Amino acid sequence: MVEPLAAYEGVVAAFQAMNEAVKDALAPFGITPAQFGVLRRIEPEEEVSLSELAERLGCTNANVTRLVENMVRLGLLERSSNPQDRRVVLVRLSPRGLAVRGEASQAYARAVEAVVSRLEEEERSVLVRLRSRFS
Repeated sequence: MVEPLAAYEGVVAAFQAMNEAVKDALAPFGITPAQFGVLRRIEPEEEVSLSELAERLGCTNANVTRLVENMVRLGLLERSSNPQDRRVVLVRLSPRGLAVRGEASQAYARAVEAVVSRLEEEERSVLVRLRSRFS
């Protein structure tokens, strides 16, 4: 029987290995994994509210607000007000954000593949089952 602490430490080690690989892959684009997550969750030409973005990312509105502010400063996102409700802030990908998303996506995919390729097929299957269990 696998001890719960050992299972937890295995999940943490897998996350840390993946996170480091992704961080290194995204560094040349001047973005963090969290910022790339935002770029991936906003479709081209889409405007999304901060609360909808927070829901897509699985984090708080406060975290998204801070993240979006930084990304607007970097020129990755554009912010506007909802014409029907001025209290609602909308964001969309800027032209630069769209370009970075496209270029960084390839580096991201290569980094993920490099880490996942170290796993055997059964180990990959376990990770997929874990995702469905906790989603």
